[in-house]
Amino acid sequence: MNRPQVYVIGAGPAGCAAAIALADCGAGALDVTLVCGDDRREERIGETLPPAAAAILRQQGLGGLLTDPPHLQCPGSLSQWGSETAGYNDFFLTPIGAGYHLDRARFDADLLSAAADRRVRVLEKTRLVAIESLGSQLSLVLLADRNRHTQRADYVVDASGIQARAARGLGVARNEYDCVLSVGAFFPLRLAPRQPAHTLVCAAADGWWYATQLPGDRALVSLCTDAQIVRSQGLDQPDCWHRKLHDASWLLQRMEAQLGAPLERPPQLWQRAAPSAILSRVHGPRWVAVGDAAASYDSLTSAGISKALAQGLEAGSAVGQRLSGGGDQLLDDYQDRVFAEFSAYLRLHQQLYRSEPRFSQQPFWQRRLRGGRVSSAAA
Repeated sequence: MNRPQVYVIGAGPAGCAAAIALADCGAGALDVTLVCGDDRREERIGETLPPAAAAILRQQGLGGLLTDPPHLQCPGSLSQWGSETAGYNDFFLTPIGAGYHLDRARFDADLLSAAADRRVRVLEKTRLVAIESLGSQLSLVLLADRNRHTQRADYVVDASGIQARAARGLGVARNEYDCVLSVGAFFPLRLAPRQPAHTLVCAAADGWWYATQLPGDRALVSLCTDAQIVRSQGLDQPDCWHRKLHDASWLLQRMEAQLGAPLERPPQLWQRAAPSAILSRVHGPRWVAVGDAAASYDSLTSAGISKALAQGLEAGSAVGQRLSGGGDQLLDDYQDRVFAEFSAYLRLHQQLYRSEPRFSQQPFWQRRLRGGRVSSAAA
């Protein structure tokens, strides 16, 4: 008897977690293929792993992914939010352990290797370009090395990020609540940092700043704002962005004190959109969405990797049960949880932005106070 064919679209944390959970179902009862899109060549921006995500990895026997030297322990965060007085969140006081500043390339590669070790087939530099329902199966058109080929799948896990390529290809609507744009730079560290690697967050008139040390003798600094503000103030230009950074004096001084060196004008900047959005449904006949493909959050929550791992593992197990004759109940439960968590996230989104009164009359903050709804098309 042929094993059910399951394709996981996307090889980030959500996709790898789903593939691992699927491979663990029934001791190889499923034929699992992980499709690694060509977007893996891009620099990953989400580098901080909070203690909750580290706990998820340990529970799955993957805690060893964090023991290698490339990852840097994060002692917690310092923030200037809501007042001029800085707040402190100490990770070492949590009962579930430390957080980490990740070498994302290494972390993603190790997760992919963990999936491959479970006999998951990995298709490198391949992406989904079309999907169609054929009744009892799904037809996938995959592009690799400029060549298209068609595969049949009994089930598809969409872990393709905010593009949600599989779900959107099947006609599922995506509801967007808000969208922010991060513009940032990487800084090389020429000296050993003088202070612990706290994450720094600082509210400002046009958005909020984020800064952190990274493994590999680097630091990251970014401004989270609106695309309209980036365009109107030229913040996609290193000179303008660097001048704006000097306005955030608390963060700049703290970061330079950590690094023991000034943050000079960067040669180039990167941009990433972070929409607050959710699919109208996150599972349907022969498919399920996980991670940012299912629901994406504002980067202020620092929940991206935790959410991706948890959803990937839960959905993968639910699909395994479904394909072994267990019905859709676990998938329905998963969808209910994704919707409930997104509703809780929207409440937190409002709470966080409303807790900063100093800039409440500025356009960026006014849009958040009105409930967001800034289209990602602007980005």
